[in-house]
Amino acid sequence: PSILEALNKDKTPNSRDSTVLVDCSTVAPTTSRRWYNEAQQQGHIFMDAPVSGGVKGAKEATLTFMVGSAENDAPLRSAQKYLELMGNRIISCGGPGNGVATKLCNNLALATQMIGICEAMNLGEALGVKPAVLADAMNSSTAKCWSCEVNNPHPDVGTETPASNDYNGGFGSKLMLKDLGLAVAAGDNKDIALPLGTTAKELYRVVTNHGHGDKDFGVILRFLQQH
Repeated sequence: PSILEALNKDKTPNSRDSTVLVDCSTVAPTTSRRWYNEAQQQGHIFMDAPVSGGVKGAKEATLTFMVGSAENDAPLRSAQKYLELMGNRIISCGGPGNGVATKLCNNLALATQMIGICEAMNLGEALGVKPAVLADAMNSSTAKCWSCEVNNPHPDVGTETPASNDYNGGFGSKLMLKDLGLAVAAGDNKDIALPLGTTAKELYRVVTNHGHGDKDFGVILRFLQQH
């Protein structure tokens, strides 16, 4: 709203100038839809375009943008050349709010995925399997996923992962907690049961309360080892 106020400050009543607003934050879908309506009423174009890909994707300009916009693709085409400077996948997710809805679903799955990998790495090491060997086996089997292959939470597996850097430089646990809170609230609003998502949210709440909120969300592994 403050951005809209600034844009309209010097706008004359008969002006037809409009601005394309691309919001990359992760908020509730209802919030994005409200902003879309407010922008439209004032003659502007609003798109929600949250990203996925982590810090690595941001550095390498390989982010994925999940875009919610008007039913026609004209607004997306107008912004695409700028989004492509930062990412290599621009996905049209449908109408206003659908971009953030897609992002919340992605992070809901990602959180539970990471917790599963942390539990497996913790158990494997306790049973005497070297972490690098376990990760290699899992990444050659049905457990292969982003949390195991790209962002493995064990510090002995990767050399350029947040885990290898004391869990610094990744996606913060408090940010994952925020996204899980939004996802669970959206589920409650639609009367959709999210048992794993709710459990994951509570686990990340505990981790954050123990002072790990700024650490990469793979710090769940360290938390499990210490508790």
